[in-house]
Amino acid sequence: MFAVLFLCLIAGSLADTDQWNKALRFPEKVSTNNYIKLNPDFSKVTTAVSVCTWMKKYLDPRTQHIWFSYAVPGRFNELMLSDWYHNIVGNTDYMSWADLVLLKNEWYHFCLVWGSASSLMEFHVNGVLVKSHVTTTSRLNNSGGTLVVGQDQDSLGGGFDVNQAFGGEIYQLNVFSRALRIEDIAAMYYDGRCSRLASYLVHDVVVSWEELLGATRSGAVQEVSAECDERNFLGKV
Repeated sequence: MFAVLFLCLIAGSLADTDQWNKALRFPEKVSTNNYIKLNPDFSKVTTAVSVCTWMKKYLDPRTQHIWFSYAVPGRFNELMLSDWYHNIVGNTDYMSWADLVLLKNEWYHFCLVWGSASSLMEFHVNGVLVKSHVTTTSRLNNSGGTLVVGQDQDSLGGGFDVNQAFGGEIYQLNVFSRALRIEDIAAMYYDGRCSRLASYLVHDVVVSWEELLGATRSGAVQEVSAECDERNFLGKV
């Protein structure tokens, strides 16, 4: 009986590892058909939010491509993150980061953090705070929203522009209902791309990587290997 239980535990760990060893690839040949769309419960995302992911971009480093777009009726840039140039919170607060250019085909860790208590939008790359911007947004509109990964919404759930479509890979994208501390973000980066999300952060997740992997994919978006060794998963919790 003990042997059976042990084998079940090992099988469960390996299945979990297999899921966590998956990235999402958006083809280099971009199309408005390539995206993931879902309607998340953002009821806890009103006065603070953090969006963190690992990303590898395939396209021109000095051309903007939108990889995260959260829109609500009448406000299509409630949360917008790109791979270059600027990010948006609250539909009207823009943070420019055009002076930071990321290389193609390299993994980077991104975190965008906003909180009404500080009135700050902060952008972290590879565990380092690279931009900070004072915002006027006091509350996010979270009613009836649509999240699209891989395209920019110019209308609710659509209005995509092929020139803004994302090409690259995304891994371990999570959305949190609070403004993460710089220590939290630095730990994510220094733990490494293949490490699990720290257990103390899990209860703050409102959109999880597992949820995104399970969402309906449109066009040529594919699951691919994240090239993470099993030891990376089983050795860190």
